[in-house]
Amino acid sequence: SIAKEMSSVVANDIFLSTLLQGNETRRFTDWGSLLLSKQVRLLQDLLCSLVLGENSDAVVNTSAILSQFDRLNQAVTLLQLEKASDWTMYYSSQQPHVLTTPEIQTILSLRVDFKR
Repeated sequence: SIAKEMSSVVANDIFLSTLLQGNETRRFTDWGSLLLSKQVRLLQDLLCSLVLGENSDAVVNTSAILSQFDRLNQAVTLLQLEKASDWTMYYSSQQPHVLTTPEIQTILSLRVDFKR
């Protein structure tokens, strides 16, 4: 569906690729990471509602949409950690891992209060 294609482009090609650039001008505070999390959830809700609207008579599974956001959701979770060292606890508890170690390091470097 078009919503699935849109979710892939938005989640991976726009949001996540921008985060993984590690640009100095795109840094996050703890409040900024909360705002990003809210915006990602709103976008997920919008795309899922498009799918639900397209198939109002059928039983609809939105997992195809939500799965496109797995990597972005893990990136947002990393940005919301209280301290950088918490990523080891997070990494050991999350299955499956969809971010590589260099990607995790890049994302953690975006927090203004985490040392590089």
